Order: sequence, then structure tokens, then C-alpha cells
Amino acid sequence: MTYTIISGKYETGTEEQQFGYQQLFGEAKIQYKFDLYFHWYNMLHETGHCIVEKQSVQMSRVREEMYVNEFAVGYYRFVGEKEKINELQSILQEVIDKLPAPMPEGESFTAFYERIWNTEQINDVVLYGYFQLNSVLEAMKKDRSFEDVLSEIEIRIHTNGQIKKCAQQVASESAGIFLQIALDNLASFGIEVPDIQLELVDNPMIQCARQETK
Repeated sequence: MTYTIISGKYETGTEEQQFGYQQLFGEAKIQYKFDLYFHWYNMLHETGHCIVEKQSVQMSRVREEMYVNEFAVGYYRFVGEKEKINELQSILQEVIDKLPAPMPEGESFTAFYERIWNTEQINDVVLYGYFQLNSVLEAMKKDRSFEDVLSEIEIRIHTNGQIKKCAQQVASESAGIFLQIALDNLASFGIEVPDIQLELVDNPMIQCARQETK
């Protein structure tokens, strides 16, 4: 299987697109916040989707989104990137604290999104944004070990593989380096990693992984 992670850049977005992200993350250090989330953290989130599919694991869409966040958080903590993860957690917590929780009283976060996932409601920008960002925070608060997360999809790793580090600055032009180092690390842990490429695009609203057909 071959996959392409498609990731849009903030700096090439339209004023309207950039304004939307400014409303979400705040104007201060918006370029850095965008890149930390999408061009550092999200590289592993999307890689998680690719690995789940390669393993032929069946999950609901809500559960898979929550799982790949546990995958990404678990990986970064495992390879010693706790400082960046903690920084991202502070940024996302500040965002979530400003957004009203959309769940009706008495209904859990997971139950609410499972109920609305295949309806028009999930297309609401605020509702979907709350789901994604709060899912990352939930994964951070769970603090599952990387080994435990992987065992859920029947992957066992050996922990004596050499961990590569990346000293690149967080920016869109570094996203491919972050991704490749992560793929090398995963392979060194004994994980059968699919072929994953990165395509940077101008539209910052596009953030996804696509399986390529031959």
C-alpha cells in the first residue's frame, strides 16, 4: 500500500482561510501554532490512519480519530518529544477553553460525536474543530504508553531500536523531514510501515491522508 499525506500551508492560504485559523488559535504566533499542529503533530496523526488501514483494523470513524491521536501522542512521548507535546497541549487547552462544549447535558463527548458523525451536523466547522482538538487533548490526558496503543491493533514493538532525533525548526518546509524521521524510527521499532509520501499544497484547509491506487 502507498499513501500520500496532503498538508496545506498557512502562509499560502487566502486571507479568509488564514482568518479562520486566527480565530481558532489566536493571532499571536499563528504561523508557529499552525505548523506545530499540522506540520509536526499531524504528520503522526495521519501516519496512524495509514497504519490502521494497513493492519485492516475496523473501527468507527470517531474511534479511529481518537485512536490515531493516541498513536501520535504515544509516539512523540516515546521518542522524547515531551516538551513539544506539552507545548501543544497548552495551546489546544487554551483554544478548547474558549469554545462552548457542544454536547447536551448528560451525553459524553464520544457518544455525542458517534451520534452525529454521519449527519450534516459534523460539517459544522466549530463542531468538527472541537472534536479534533478535544480528541488530541483526550489522548494527552490518557497518557497511554506507545506499546499499549500499538498492542490494540496487534503490533508489538521492540524498544532497543535507535531513535533518530530531529533538530529542524517547526515549519512547513520541515514537515517532510519530521515525517521521514518518524517513519525511520517506526521501522527501527520493528513496525511494517507502509510507503508514505508527503505533498504540501497551498490550501491550508486540506489536511488528510490518501491511499494511492495503481
